[in-house]
Amino acid sequence: MVISTFLQDPMVHLASAGGLALLLGSAGLHKFRDGQGFARVLQGYGAVFGGHLMGRTQSLLRVLVPSLELLAAASVLMSVWLPLAALPAVLLLALYAGVLALGARRGAAIEDCGCHWGGRPQAPSRGLVWRNLVLLLPALNLMLPAQGRPLVWFDAITLVGAVFSGLAFYLLANLLIANRTSLQELSEP
Repeated sequence: MVISTFLQDPMVHLASAGGLALLLGSAGLHKFRDGQGFARVLQGYGAVFGGHLMGRTQSLLRVLVPSLELLAAASVLMSVWLPLAALPAVLLLALYAGVLALGARRGAAIEDCGCHWGGRPQAPSRGLVWRNLVLLLPALNLMLPAQGRPLVWFDAITLVGAVFSGLAFYLLANLLIANRTSLQELSEP
């Protein structure tokens, strides 16, 4: 029961909500700012999934996906008070994991997964699927109510440290996944 008490601590909820809001919000803004790059990503997924993401569907997804990411970012912040508000983030992260899994299974026809902030493109892989499944865990935890313990001044310091640590782990995971993909490309004849 100690782990369930820890998971329902308001600081765990605040850190999870802050980290997921930062991740989803920045991803949505990045897609809006680089609309042409996101259109190329959608073309790659469209080619692998039978060409169904062309024309109007692609134009719709180009606006809909980043809008949903921004909505999910706002919803996880509200989940601290209203746990069911985390549902859009849960559904979006699960959908992304599924799409990445299908893309990775169908091969390297997709050059870029569309799930990074610049740098070099990264093809869908099992590592990215696992990364999204791990991100799904704190989003699912946000759907449970937090305990009502009072927050103290030291919780603010803890919150900043937890969010920055989570960001560092996320960036490190992306770097390791990208390096593994690069090593595999180098080892292929």
